[in-house]
Amino acid sequence: MEKAFSPNTAVESGKTRYKTSYIVMICIIAAFGGLLFGLDQGFMNGSLTYIAKDLGLTTSQGASFAAILLWGSVIGALFSGMISRTIGRKNTLLMTAIIFTVFSLLSSFAGNITELTVYRFILGFSVGVASFAVPLYLSEIAPTRLRGAFISMYQMMITVGIFMIFLTNDQIGGESASDWRPMFYAITIPATIMLIGVFMIPKSPRWLMLKKRPKDARKVLDRVRETQAEIETEISDMGNTVQKSGSVLSLFKSNIFLKVLALGIGLQMLQQLSGINAVIYYSSSIFSAAGVPNPTTATVIVGLVNMLTTILAVMFIDKLGRKPIMYFGFTVMILALCTAGYIFHTEAGLQAVGQHLSVGMKNTLLGSTLVYIFAFAISAGPIMWVICAEIFPLKGRDLGMTITTAVNWIFAALVVQFSLPFLAFSNGTPNPAGGAKLFFFFAFCCFIGILVIRFFTPETKGVSLEKMEENLRTGVKLKNIGA
Repeated sequence: MEKAFSPNTAVESGKTRYKTSYIVMICIIAAFGGLLFGLDQGFMNGSLTYIAKDLGLTTSQGASFAAILLWGSVIGALFSGMISRTIGRKNTLLMTAIIFTVFSLLSSFAGNITELTVYRFILGFSVGVASFAVPLYLSEIAPTRLRGAFISMYQMMITVGIFMIFLTNDQIGGESASDWRPMFYAITIPATIMLIGVFMIPKSPRWLMLKKRPKDARKVLDRVRETQAEIETEISDMGNTVQKSGSVLSLFKSNIFLKVLALGIGLQMLQQLSGINAVIYYSSSIFSAAGVPNPTTATVIVGLVNMLTTILAVMFIDKLGRKPIMYFGFTVMILALCTAGYIFHTEAGLQAVGQHLSVGMKNTLLGSTLVYIFAFAISAGPIMWVICAEIFPLKGRDLGMTITTAVNWIFAALVVQFSLPFLAFSNGTPNPAGGAKLFFFFAFCCFIGILVIRFFTPETKGVSLEKMEENLRTGVKLKNIGA
């Protein structure tokens, strides 16, 4: 029998729409940390040439300066868990927004490379903290059925930031060596927007429960959950989890924490060893080394594909699941990287006899790079962050995310630090033979990634954080804790 319409039904429907809109707004504001990360990450691609010319940097100095943001991010990630656990997820996001705003502005006025390096390191510290706090906050505030999509918004905003800075740098860049200064202004504007927006978002209900504030946690859930049944179930599950968790030391002793920690470390290593930061930071150098005309324009196209594809990941991650998308992504990345490696190997052989790649081969390199970006952006880019934000027990979540995020930044810094010497000699001459070795190495790492996904990684779609923790505690195999 069809249910009769009543005024109460309309009210409940209105409340549901309001709460859905509210939670989306919360997640967009929090994910602005990813936007700022993307702006800072992509900043080097298009500005490094101007900075090197203006401040007289060698290739080696340029590579070190490009990597300083990432080393700052390592330090930020190491302290992020302690900061987030002490002052809360929301206040941590507020702190990062302040740092982004102030030091982006100061960077535009830097008088020498030492001063600029210090500011860039501090910005890196903030990026490292944000890369921990944003996925963690999103995982704890989002409804279970939308958790994957909302955490993926972090990676989506990173790609939006990268595309925006690629486009901005391309438009600002001209004849003046000091054109890198106004490029910093572009970062200040969204940083200010995030700073204002963070005041509007609530605290994490799980952090409030961890701090023994159930009444405050209930108030937050009442604003972001659609039904009273959801609220009661979540409050009960969180309360039971806090009681059973014990200390972080007890998690180490029981091996529960060590299993998920090892998986988280492996996934974050593989995300970086797939080579994404080598492409994002040095795509102009990659295209130049292969003789592609208009490498800057090609780089903007790379940023656009990166952004659009990540939107697809947000749309489908909670429908198709994490593992099927990762199988597809890593397989396509292997094919694209091997194609690019073969083209660089061919260019090296041609250069030895005074020849160069045909136009068709150059276009194939651009195409394989875009395919690689597509595959990464739909799989390893967002999903590694999603899984690492989901698998850790509540009491060990801060420490687990701290360690895995730091590992991500360490390997990101190593990739950025050592990729440029492979792509160019010390005098800046393109080195296609080194590029071939680099791409084949990244392809091998992607193959290892498929094995890790197959034998150790759980499918976490549609399973509550508390249920996965319960499965861990009762001895369920790691790859099955999402069952």
